[in-house]
Amino acid sequence: MNKLKILLLSILLFITGCSSSKPTYTVEDFQCYPKAVYLIRHAEKMIIEGEKNPELTRAGITRAEALPGALADIETGFIYSSEYTRTQQTVAPLSKVWGREISIKTAREPQLQIEAALSHCDQNVVIAGHSNTIPNLISLFGIQEEIAIEDNQYGDLYIIRWQKGIPSLSIEHFGE
Repeated sequence: MNKLKILLLSILLFITGCSSSKPTYTVEDFQCYPKAVYLIRHAEKMIIEGEKNPELTRAGITRAEALPGALADIETGFIYSSEYTRTQQTVAPLSKVWGREISIKTAREPQLQIEAALSHCDQNVVIAGHSNTIPNLISLFGIQEEIAIEDNQYGDLYIIRWQKGIPSLSIEHFGE
């Protein structure tokens, strides 16, 4: 029975992209791409022992409020967040400024996040995630560069753009 559970877990991890496999998508998979995908880790969160879904700290709220300014020069787009309060709070100010709802995509299903983002031809997409999910999403979008996000690292804005179906990554910073 334990071997069956291990096998099923291994298959699940492979399917959800948590394995160490390289990008799932290639140039041929899509007819068009988003204008850009902006990936951000949630802002500073409260540290409460045993709390799995903490809210943002005051510093985190201040950083979240800086996000619309950092994206002021781009056209309104689509906003995705994981199911956690801290990611939703991070993109809430952007949602308000853009007048767009936040669509929730579970952090445990990165393929669904990728497919949702790639369905928005020539549109901007923002995805709020976590230090352990953003690097995987970047890889799944086809970026070969290894990205690591430290526990105390906040405010990085990972931007993926495509030219002739080839993704490129740039990194900016927002907030203080």
